[in-house]
Amino acid sequence: MVGKAAIVLICDGMADRPVQDYKFKTPLEVANTPHISRLTKAGSVGLMDPVRPGVRPGSDVAHFALLGYDPYQYYTGRGSLEAEGAGITLSLGDVAFRCNFATVDENMKVLDRRAGRIKVGTSKLAKVLNKMQLEAAPGVKARFQESVEHRGVLVFSGEGTSRMVSDVDPHSTGVRILKSKPLDASEEAAKTAEALNEFVRRSYVLLKDHPVNVERAKKGQKPANIILPRGAGTLPSIKTLPELYNIKAACIAAVAMVRGICKIAGMSLLNVKGATGGLNTDFLAKARAAVEASKENDLVFVNVKACDVASHDGDFKTKVKAIEKVDEMIGLIIDKVGLSTNYFAVTCDHTTPVNIRDHTSDPVPLAMAGPDVSSSRIPKFTENHAAAGNIGRIPASSLIPILMDYLGKAKKFGY
Repeated sequence: MVGKAAIVLICDGMADRPVQDYKFKTPLEVANTPHISRLTKAGSVGLMDPVRPGVRPGSDVAHFALLGYDPYQYYTGRGSLEAEGAGITLSLGDVAFRCNFATVDENMKVLDRRAGRIKVGTSKLAKVLNKMQLEAAPGVKARFQESVEHRGVLVFSGEGTSRMVSDVDPHSTGVRILKSKPLDASEEAAKTAEALNEFVRRSYVLLKDHPVNVERAKKGQKPANIILPRGAGTLPSIKTLPELYNIKAACIAAVAMVRGICKIAGMSLLNVKGATGGLNTDFLAKARAAVEASKENDLVFVNVKACDVASHDGDFKTKVKAIEKVDEMIGLIIDKVGLSTNYFAVTCDHTTPVNIRDHTSDPVPLAMAGPDVSSSRIPKFTENHAAAGNIGRIPASSLIPILMDYLGKAKKFGY
């Protein structure tokens, strides 16, 4: 038996809405999830609002809340989180952007925001981009780092930059890319917007005839011929979880944004072979890594992206399969760690209905079990069952404080 610890499993985008074609059931209701049911029967169950009722959260904002931080107070843009998670150490004043390798036509109309979910050759494309010298913003240095699949990070370093600029990514296909604009009247914002537009424009020139894209065209694949930045961000100023609770914490995630948030929150980042951040991730390898990490950490935070990928693709059946893979993870963790001396929580960062293919404001289900956690006796982990649970409905920012209290790490408020 391992020592007293808490493992938190975030099933990205797993919650859903009833789907008419499947007898008005959600993927969680259709999926065979005997191991999650072990949690709901043994522990407490309820609903969580990722931020607040009616607020549609991005995954970045939702993860800030899940770690106990009020995103309205601490969130400073997603780009910085992507950068830190991708292995780029930011300095104060750096502005980072979350990016996609994308496909556009000669008129700058977006054909595919993910360049066919490119997986090979992005490091070669990034190498060319890093030779770029910006002319529109003297003194500003651009760095580009490829991340998982079609994702990447752009960082502007130098004096006179600002995160107050709009996105170039239009967030949809069939339309032209956007022109970044300053979001305030500062010279810094104007300079940054001009630099961003130059970078995007020149990325097309550098990438459209690159050998990687020539080879992709021969195979009938979509070229990664432009970079689409969005979500400008700077480093947030927060107290880390070790500072707040005197704990040792670890993160298991493949998505750069999640790794970035956890790194900033003071967690060690664990690399797991086979963890991809996609549908082909090695679910059980992540579970085994969580079990091992719980032997040396008070808190282990695990993110699994697969359900969200299926949701954004509008693929109900694939989402059900991903949920069942998550259930296998949970079974392994419960069997190896046990719930007599350790705590285990399962939830989502947001709802991503397959019929909408995007995040919604719906509350998400939460199950939490451990040695002294009240039993709900709820038979299955679903959106409807969670509404009848004994936790009630809480904000996501309460999850970590609750677990810290169970671990005996919370400070008393008052006398």
